[in-house]
Amino acid sequence: MQYATNQAWTMYPSLAHGAYEAILAHGTDELRKLYLPKITSGEWLGTMCLTESHCGTDLGMLRTKAEPQADGSYVLTGNKIFISAGEHDMADNIVHLVLARLPDAPPGTKGISLFVVPKFLPVGTDANATVGERNPIFCGAIEHKMGIHGNATCQLNLDGARGWLVGQPNKASPRCS
Repeated sequence: MQYATNQAWTMYPSLAHGAYEAILAHGTDELRKLYLPKITSGEWLGTMCLTESHCGTDLGMLRTKAEPQADGSYVLTGNKIFISAGEHDMADNIVHLVLARLPDAPPGTKGISLFVVPKFLPVGTDANATVGERNPIFCGAIEHKMGIHGNATCQLNLDGARGWLVGQPNKASPRCS
């Protein structure tokens, strides 16, 4: 017996799985304790925010900035396009994995860092965390990807959104690891 799959629908858990794996492999113990139980349970879903309108597939041209803060977090500013599952209310929170540049980052792909930027800032630091205030990462427009009409794909604007570094600075590109 053959079963049909709904690619647009299966992208939601697939993106969450990708976020889980990235945080598991490269996140701090604190990030793992906070995000992995919520992603595993399906309470929180995930995305990957990579490209920008001016760079297409050349991620070395990305302009999204991440400014370090005294508390260890970062403030991210920029715009991302073609974000599958980027804005919806099917889960209590969306864990965005965002590529951005630190102020002293080298040019090109060698200067890309990865950040966790939740839609809602978590209240708590473990599996019992709840969602708090809205982080300023918002849908700027709805995207229309060819063939994927059942997925909430959008442009995302980061307007001073708080995020946390995943892995080492300037090491988000596989070529640089």
